[in-house]
Amino acid sequence: MWLDLVTYLHHHGHEDKLPWYRGKEWSYLRGGLTTLDRDYGLINNIHHDIGTHVIHHLFPQIPHYHLVEATKAAKPVFGKYYREPKKSQPLPFHLLGLLASSMKRDHYVSDEGDVVYYQTDPKLTDDSRQ
Repeated sequence: MWLDLVTYLHHHGHEDKLPWYRGKEWSYLRGGLTTLDRDYGLINNIHHDIGTHVIHHLFPQIPHYHLVEATKAAKPVFGKYYREPKKSQPLPFHLLGLLASSMKRDHYVSDEGDVVYYQTDPKLTDDSRQ
């Protein structure tokens, strides 16, 4: 279950909506850059720097013990396409709020279009502001 939550948080729960690219709009680079790095505090080291998700998607051949170094080197190249993760306390309690808000609003993507975003199903939430 822990790894399911980690995977979910690498693909959801950011203040900016992450696009899904399909069809002619998808590319390997775009796919990798629509994931997020997360800071898991002390858990980063326990789980082989699991928070360095973007570089892992783009270069899966890099061993886990070089992911932090590779991320630092790649950030200037990524520019505006890299979303800096919020720094964690020793335990990543800040991610609970991101998880809850994402689960409240990110319900589905449209079946149509080559660039789509998660949308909110009004039947699943009482928040009429979406």
